[in-house]
Amino acid sequence: MSTDLFPENAPYQVFFDVETTGLDPYAGDRVCEVGIVVAQGDQILETYTSLVNPLRPISAGAAAVNGLSDEILRNQPTFAEIADEVVRRLHGQVVVCHNAPFDLGFLQSELTRLGRSWQPYQIIDTLQLARKYFHFASNSLSAVANALGIVVQDAHRALGDALTTYRVFRYFQQQLSAQSDLSASVPWQAPRKPDFGPASGFDLPPLLRQALDTQSDIEILYQDGSGNLTRRRIRPTQILSGSGIVYVVAYCHLRGEERSFRLDRMKILSNGGDDGV
Repeated sequence: MSTDLFPENAPYQVFFDVETTGLDPYAGDRVCEVGIVVAQGDQILETYTSLVNPLRPISAGAAAVNGLSDEILRNQPTFAEIADEVVRRLHGQVVVCHNAPFDLGFLQSELTRLGRSWQPYQIIDTLQLARKYFHFASNSLSAVANALGIVVQDAHRALGDALTTYRVFRYFQQQLSAQSDLSASVPWQAPRKPDFGPASGFDLPPLLRQALDTQSDIEILYQDGSGNLTRRRIRPTQILSGSGIVYVVAYCHLRGEERSFRLDRMKILSNGGDDGV
């Protein structure tokens, strides 16, 4: 039998979950924990987990959910340092998530920062399956697991949630094996902002280029989408582009976290606060 839940050429499933500093990777939120479970049927072959230094503060809301803190994350590896471990486990495999747009959106954002890519064999979203084939009072991972009598351990931690997703998926497999229209629910493709990626071919202001090369601060005057002007000291880390717009990813000393700034709304005042243009 070959359906989207039982692909013939990909015997393993890789269950993937992340914890993050906030809800929006394109607003500067980052991954702060990764959890991976590699399984074949009822057998778990491998687990992998790592805390991640997100290089920005974790939001109060995220910390309240996952229990992580800036102090816990400060001395952990960055995503760049664990990217090989993550990609080699996910690339070319059947990847299963609960709310795949969230987890894989963050994965895509982190890999885009590194100029890297990956390609799954297939993506399955247990949240989509829960909505399509079942009638749970709530479709959150914990609520689905509780409704099925699955013991939830370490909820809202990456490996704990990946293990719970695995157990929920196994139940779904067993219940849906006789269904003939499973292809209607999968495959699913991770969303990404159109053409959002490392910028190239743009002429950057000399002070901005110097700050990027030397990992130093610059003073800017920035106009937000509402027209408000603020003076900020930022430390640029990366240039990205999306839909023809150039963004400067930088640590903002005013906000105390990493932010994305539109280059066309920035006026660079000086390098590090000296008088300048």
